[in-house]
Amino acid sequence: MHIVIITAVYPPEPVVSARMAQDLALGLIQQGTSVTVLAPQPSRPVTADYQTLQSPDNVTTLEAGVEVVRLPSYRCPTSRLLPRLAESWSFGRHVCCYLKKCDEKPDAIYLNSWPLLAQALIMRYTYKVGIPTVLQIMDIYPESLVHKLPVWAQTVVAGSLLYLDTQIAKCAKSVVVISENMRRSYTQTRKLPGEVVKLIPTWQDDSLFNVSNNRTLACRQYTMRDDLFTFLYLGNIGPVAGVDFLIRAFYESGLKEAQLIIVGDGSERIRCIEFSLNLGAQNIHFIQDPDAANVPLLQSMADIFMLPMKHGSAMSSIPSKLPAYLFSGKPVLATVDEESDTASLIRQAKCGWVGPPEDICWLAKKMQEVIITPQCELVTLGANGQIFAKNFYSKQKGVRRLADAIMSAAGRINLW
Repeated sequence: MHIVIITAVYPPEPVVSARMAQDLALGLIQQGTSVTVLAPQPSRPVTADYQTLQSPDNVTTLEAGVEVVRLPSYRCPTSRLLPRLAESWSFGRHVCCYLKKCDEKPDAIYLNSWPLLAQALIMRYTYKVGIPTVLQIMDIYPESLVHKLPVWAQTVVAGSLLYLDTQIAKCAKSVVVISENMRRSYTQTRKLPGEVVKLIPTWQDDSLFNVSNNRTLACRQYTMRDDLFTFLYLGNIGPVAGVDFLIRAFYESGLKEAQLIIVGDGSERIRCIEFSLNLGAQNIHFIQDPDAANVPLLQSMADIFMLPMKHGSAMSSIPSKLPAYLFSGKPVLATVDEESDTASLIRQAKCGWVGPPEDICWLAKKMQEVIITPQCELVTLGANGQIFAKNFYSKQKGVRRLADAIMSAAGRINLW
């Protein structure tokens, strides 16, 4: 059996979808399945240097038994709408050209690509030639895009994109979503049969969190103080992340015996650094470390994990940073939409607090309250989250469920 994994990102890029694709490929290989990965040549984050994997031609490597073909499609690591559309179109075109040249059709395809143009090109081709395809949805379009557009353009764009996304999904053998709200969007708004839409949350490599990291040593390694109460954000610093709002709230809290550590890269990072400096805020620090293996070490510095999001942005998916937070066993302070899956998860896990998005006064006050919360209560909240993560977000369970979906699409008996 031969499976093709088409993914918009792949290691060494430190992105959740990249890690998921690699975990899936290795899981399939271990069960005796032949796997080819098609991905663009790496470009994330924008500050990374991937010269050895850049070429005007395909770059083909064998990585732990997995054939990885990195295509020379156009890349745009910065968050700009038109170049991102060009990136999506280019990747879709390169993938289709590659598949057309293959001597034999794969038994099934797993597709986790840039929306919507790459998805449309690839799904149209695989549907036409009869290759069963499992479509991974990490974020819903147009829902997650519309709030970024001018008001006058929202109505015009939303209808067209919704129609396109619906047609893409209908070409798939199955559609994999990562949250309950996403599942409802595809079964109710797009009218897909319930058995076609499979809910499989993103996972974390829980084995990375089995190693006990010393907070003092971690702080020393990243030149942070270990005698201050630490609020920590780790993730993409992009336009919907709400990091600027987090900085303002920490500044307004006036906490002198606390620090805010912001770990990550993204299109808004420089602006957030400048914003912090212009405020004259004390004890706000920025760290860049693209090595995903260091996430548990970085997170060991935290007393509280911060999860800010802009209005509406939490409604279309669950941030991939949340399961990683939970595995580290510390409470989460989130400012997200009340009806979002993220808010529901935190309440269900009993692992932290949820407040309204972009409410600076609420967050500043809550940070003041959290810092004087008894340590035993913080430990209990963190332990609750860790137990919840082990039950729902472990790598072994996630890979197995996704591999089963692909085998089912190919008409084969499940591997496990």
